Amino acid sequence: ASLVAVLAIAGLLISAPGTTFAEPIGPPDTGEAQQGGEWTIAITEEPDTLDPQKSGTAITAAILDDVCDPLIAENFDGEYVPGLATEWTISPDGLTWSFVLREDVTFHDGTPMNAAAVEATFARALDPATQSPIAGSLLGPVETARATGDFTFELKLREPFAPLLENLTDDGRLCILSPQAVAQAGDDFGRKPVGTGPWMIEEWRSGDRIVLKQFPNYNWAPPFLHQGPAYIETITYRIMPEEAARMAAFEAGEIDQTGIAPTDVERIKADDAYYVAEFLRKGVVFLEFNTTQAPFDDPKVRTAMNYAIDKTDVLDAALEGLGQVAHGFLPPSLFGYWPGIEQYAPAYDPERTKALLAEAGWTDSDGNGILDKNGQPFQFVTYTIPTDTFTRTAQVVQSQLKGLGIEMEIQTLEFGALLDTLKAGEFQASFMGYTYEEPDIAYLWFHSSNIGTGLAHSHLRDQRLDDLIVQARSTIDPNERAKLYEELQRYITDQALWVPLWINFNYIGLNKRVHNAQLHPDGDIVLFDAWVE
Repeated sequence: ASLVAVLAIAGLLISAPGTTFAEPIGPPDTGEAQQGGEWTIAITEEPDTLDPQKSGTAITAAILDDVCDPLIAENFDGEYVPGLATEWTISPDGLTWSFVLREDVTFHDGTPMNAAAVEATFARALDPATQSPIAGSLLGPVETARATGDFTFELKLREPFAPLLENLTDDGRLCILSPQAVAQAGDDFGRKPVGTGPWMIEEWRSGDRIVLKQFPNYNWAPPFLHQGPAYIETITYRIMPEEAARMAAFEAGEIDQTGIAPTDVERIKADDAYYVAEFLRKGVVFLEFNTTQAPFDDPKVRTAMNYAIDKTDVLDAALEGLGQVAHGFLPPSLFGYWPGIEQYAPAYDPERTKALLAEAGWTDSDGNGILDKNGQPFQFVTYTIPTDTFTRTAQVVQSQLKGLGIEMEIQTLEFGALLDTLKAGEFQASFMGYTYEEPDIAYLWFHSSNIGTGLAHSHLRDQRLDDLIVQARSTIDPNERAKLYEELQRYITDQALWVPLWINFNYIGLNKRVHNAQLHPDGDIVLFDAWVE
């Protein structure tokens, strides 16, 4: 239930003891890989679309990781290695990036993957008419993507862009697309996108499942994986938003892989039938405010809300304590995290909340226990998605605010509908979360150019904030860049656009009939080398 936007990964992953990314999950695999079989994965929400350039959801990117290939791959040690591009060079000024492509790759529809296809893909992502919430932003200041030969192309940038190399590893969002399929499918392309990856979209049954089939001609995996087609024939993504139903199906053997809720972690870890991979989320869950809607158009009210919530109680209720309290917009699992934010950010202080709200004109003038201002009670609506951790979070926050004289109504929307509502600015507050691999998440969530089309749900237009974000993403020196993100963390905290709440540990359960599944540093379970009994 996260975005990347809800979106790439550059920081070190904080992992559970014993987790080694370069080795399979479970004991080393010594058997001979078997072809065939089906692997079923439970997902908590249905994608809005499988068009990588038109979706802002993490689940779309996760599914397309199986359907697409990256231009540049990242191995299990975090090193950049050839993907669809065999080599690349960057000019000394950082403004021209030149690539040489493999010449043996075809799309699922049989058409060749070449420089013209890369040019068409990037041009579509950058076209304002596409209204890409993430893919276009990942290219940052790229002005043109141009084929310079049948299998060579170059990117021209307006200014240096530090995240670009990492972003080009994101096959789930910068998926190279078949131009023929895009042209033929039109608006229906998002139901069955065509890439070059080891599996193809076979079927999408709305509200039920998305089925992927092995691409039998696949023979261009990155060098740290085996060569030839994937071993697993079918990957089925079952859409199962209800936590209890997912766990019942997992323990009954009806699904093979699922995220494990905090309430079930210890039981599943103790069961010899399963493997459990665990790692700290590369993102934050938060309560965000629409700065154009009362009462959160008042910075003093937003700041007061940051003192009003006991995050430890929220963490315990939502996650059974299996996570960390969040203090700013970045988690410690991402590059650029500033540890000083833990002291800089507001801490739970209900008396400070009351004082700030009184300064803003909110008092209990009639003694009924509800704050009011100019005859209007302090009431607002907040939206959330129908997952148990978010629902529990909202209920605890609701109870805490009620004790301070603030009435918060909770309304639940499906993820796609919620994104549309937030994008349109038709809300006061919302519970939301992201998963991303780069501190450049700041651009997606806070830069004013993304208001109305991207993920800038706070709808704040602030030139200083925009300038800081651009400066951070265009600074190549990592030390200078880290200082800019430190300043950004302070500035965004001062604007009180969010109440950062928690950072969860992700627990992924896998049926032990799988062999050689691997956990990548970006948090993905890599199934390409895996096989199933």
